[in-house]
Amino acid sequence: MVRRRLPSSAAPAPAALDDDDILFEILRRLPPLPSSLPRASLVCKRWRRLVADPHFLRRFREHHRKPPILGFFSQSVDVIEFTPALDSPDSIPSSRFSLQLDDPNRCKIVDCRHGRVLFIDSERFYFVVWAPVTGERRRVGFPLSFLGKDKKWVKNGAVVCAASEQGHVHGGCHSSPFQVVLLGTGDHREGVFACVYSSETCTWGNAISVLWPQNISAICSDCASTLVGNSIFWFLLGRSFGILKFDLGRQSLAAIELPSRAVDFDAWCRNECRFLITPADGGGLSFLYLSGFSAQVWKWKASCNGGAGWMLGRNVDLNNLLSLKAGVNTRAPEIMGMAEDDNTMFLSTNVGDFVLHLESMQFKKFSVIMSDCYGINYPFRSFYSAGS
Repeated sequence: MVRRRLPSSAAPAPAALDDDDILFEILRRLPPLPSSLPRASLVCKRWRRLVADPHFLRRFREHHRKPPILGFFSQSVDVIEFTPALDSPDSIPSSRFSLQLDDPNRCKIVDCRHGRVLFIDSERFYFVVWAPVTGERRRVGFPLSFLGKDKKWVKNGAVVCAASEQGHVHGGCHSSPFQVVLLGTGDHREGVFACVYSSETCTWGNAISVLWPQNISAICSDCASTLVGNSIFWFLLGRSFGILKFDLGRQSLAAIELPSRAVDFDAWCRNECRFLITPADGGGLSFLYLSGFSAQVWKWKASCNGGAGWMLGRNVDLNNLLSLKAGVNTRAPEIMGMAEDDNTMFLSTNVGDFVLHLESMQFKKFSVIMSDCYGINYPFRSFYSAGS
């Protein structure tokens, strides 16, 4: 066999990492954790230039689609707390996401979504939207339709990203436009009011209202909103219970009553049960009712005659599922927060905190001890590079 020798002028095949396109594809598959890109940037100037390029960052977010949960925001009597959710080297120091409010005793956190946190001050009639990653804050007064002679008391609200470009990924959109939906109540006969603020136009829309369902008279001010599809949902309460739906596209309000057998009013008054609005399997609306170690999952289903109603989906024994070894000293789980993007809830027990995926019913023990201030923890999702 005659071996043919390559001409001396023939260049060797380039190494894979010498090809910018291949390197681009490798680096954008790094985990979407705070330390990933800063570590890559330390390899050499070429890598640093690549991972800092806006085009790369956009493709990096598009590849991962869902940013990690960096931590949780909660509120005590006079302070807004941030609890990191990741282990070192990705843990974000609590001081990095700290906010000095004008009066933390009056200003209350009511929502956290798409990289922003929403606070309202119902006594001085304004809200604050804060982007922790950039530090940007915007303070806006309540709409005039809430401040006239028939003043509305703001009870809750929600913040959502308003970016509409194709392929947009939430969590890296700290400079994109946003919308704030405020919920207010006036005289009982007037029902519930909603008004939408647009950061793009710096204007308020018209007030939208819906009458109270029978035996319902209040918006739960200590319950977080849930975004399902293009609609936001809140919990309504009274002698019976319901869900308030705001359709962002249609700019409409609707009240959905819950089945009377689904929620025990007396147990709610004794603080012995919890309620959570969640996305349903495959889309749609569900709610979870937690009492003791037992959880019921109800689904909103369309009927064959064009109507819709609630159906009990399943019962879950959390004691067996989480292997809590129920006994005299075992405390029933409490719902501490909800991550609507992947339909997971965070449960607190006296033997540890758990993350439970509601569709698969898979769970894991959480290494972070969540704050029990007011019983609400708002998960904060965002793409973030350590040292930014």
